Amino acid sequence: MLEIPCRLFLVGCIPAGIPCSAAPPSNPTTDVLRQGRFTLDPEGRAIDGQVVSDDTLDRSIVAILPDRTTGEDWGLPHLARAIDDLNLLRPDAVFCVGDLVQGYTRDLETWNGEVDDYLAEVNRLDADFWPTAGNHDVISGDRDSTDTRFVDRYRSRFGPLHYAVRLEHGLVVVLFSDETLDGGRIEISDEQLTWLEGVLRRADRDRPIVLLMHRPLWRYGKVRWEERVQPILAEHGVDAVVAGHFHALHRDEDRDGVEYHLLGVCGGAIDQHPLTGQFNHLTLMDLGPGDEIHIRHLPSGVVLPDDFVTRKDQDRAYRLKSGRVATLSGTLVDPRHGPMQDEVTLRLRNPIDVPIEVSVRPAAEPEPWLVPGHAFIARTAHDIANPSTTDLDSPFTLTPIGNIVIEPGASIEVPLTFTSRGADGPPPPPEVRVTVEYEDSQGRRVPIVLPRRVAVDRSDEDPADGEPAWPIAAWTHSVYEEREPLGSLRTTVDSIDGRRRLALELTIFDDLLVDDGLPPDETISTRGNPHGDLVVIDLQTTDGPVSFLLEPGLSDPIDSSATLLHEFRSQPGTTEATVVPHAGLVVRHIAADATEPPSHRFRILLPTAFESISSLQVRVADNDRTYHTQWRSLAPSNGRLRLGRPGGRAAP
Repeated sequence: MLEIPCRLFLVGCIPAGIPCSAAPPSNPTTDVLRQGRFTLDPEGRAIDGQVVSDDTLDRSIVAILPDRTTGEDWGLPHLARAIDDLNLLRPDAVFCVGDLVQGYTRDLETWNGEVDDYLAEVNRLDADFWPTAGNHDVISGDRDSTDTRFVDRYRSRFGPLHYAVRLEHGLVVVLFSDETLDGGRIEISDEQLTWLEGVLRRADRDRPIVLLMHRPLWRYGKVRWEERVQPILAEHGVDAVVAGHFHALHRDEDRDGVEYHLLGVCGGAIDQHPLTGQFNHLTLMDLGPGDEIHIRHLPSGVVLPDDFVTRKDQDRAYRLKSGRVATLSGTLVDPRHGPMQDEVTLRLRNPIDVPIEVSVRPAAEPEPWLVPGHAFIARTAHDIANPSTTDLDSPFTLTPIGNIVIEPGASIEVPLTFTSRGADGPPPPPEVRVTVEYEDSQGRRVPIVLPRRVAVDRSDEDPADGEPAWPIAAWTHSVYEEREPLGSLRTTVDSIDGRRRLALELTIFDDLLVDDGLPPDETISTRGNPHGDLVVIDLQTTDGPVSFLLEPGLSDPIDSSATLLHEFRSQPGTTEATVVPHAGLVVRHIAADATEPPSHRFRILLPTAFESISSLQVRVADNDRTYHTQWRSLAPSNGRLRLGRPGGRAAP
């Protein structure tokens, strides 16, 4: 087996281990582990506490600013954001690809003013700025190629038209692509090419060499790039050529191992989607290690300072998110009985030290979140959207409410009005989005989104008929919520040995039914946060509350299609419960169908006399062998399905 040389430098006293050339484990590992950069113990495990040295980095990081034109004022904030980004990224040097001003003017003072605006931003850089001349920077608005006022002034305010910069780990050569000062006749002179060849001849080919220019001269026929220029670059080991001018970021085809890149804009004019290459950005380029380059692009305004969010503001956000800021009371009339209009009450409380502004809207398709003061967006709303738990086709319509200002420590109650056209069956409870905004210590408006689900009055006048299918809903929002459809519950009444029993047909969607492996009494005692899948049935009877528990992932050892049902009664004031045995009682588990995720149906025959039951609640816990358990239920924690008698009214 090939031995990997040891490149490890150890400092201090380290326990003796196996040599660095030991065979790597059969399973994939990190590269530094595979290369023997860590000392291992005899069992092949990396020893804790060792100190290693890494002397492999040998590079310079160079930034490049794209085109600024057309110079309109709306572009300056994009340039300013890029300068802020660069001061956070701290490159070794900053270059550009020209077109720094709108230019093309006949007035030198106008040109000077545009230069002032540009340099006011660029001179904030913590790194050296090396310019490149573009057509807008040097060509006269008189359309006179002999008018050298602007090219002369460029040399006075920016620097030379063509030059080279030898950095610690590479060479950057800046070419002048508008020698004719004529926007229609693009050439490169023999004199500039002779100078270029001389610079390249003296360059260290073992270090990266990069050419910058404004116009992509290789795209212009009169330049005869392939004949006059490309052979020089290939001969002297040029690694990359970078240009601008077209305002559209893209990579051109390589030529003889030379990379060709065109940049977009940074404050310049664009009019198309970013996927066409049109967006405000900055470019970073690594020179090295060795004779390597690496180029990547960052949209401007996305590099964040270390105080992007302070502890004080995060505490405010956390209190608004986790406190009882928005609570609902009341239930809506079920639209399965026909068109309705009803109200619930939203109580709003401000627990922080600055005013909040609240708006309430119905749940809707997610939209990206803009970040005030920055040029990036967040896809969080898309990422966390769960169509399984949010009914966007809800028959309920909410009258939106907005711009409610609540002072610190105050609270108010707001009525929410819902209407509905009616529904064929009981719809899932509607979801609303309560958005709470506050102004943070940096003057930004910070939105906190609080999803809330509104309870619907549930009453089954005839539990014996098997209709309707009551939705089992997710009542609290959680990023851990499974993306599985809602379940449902149907009720029937069976007569057994002269007694009428309530039968439940429960449908749940779950791709993994899990048993917690505990005895029933332990499962019952931990039922509030079970470590496996669980169904808890709570009945209100004439004799008081009665509860039943079944574990969907646990089958009867005698009958694999059955699941044992356990009745229990909670001990007052404790979490303990007494298990009441029901010998022979089973829950029939109907095999999962072919849906994805699979659905499971359980037929549950309750031992309690039907006549004694006035209401019930069914809660379903889903735990796929993870730390977090997710709950769905027939009604919210304080709600129930009221049951009537066949042919009669629902119980109160």
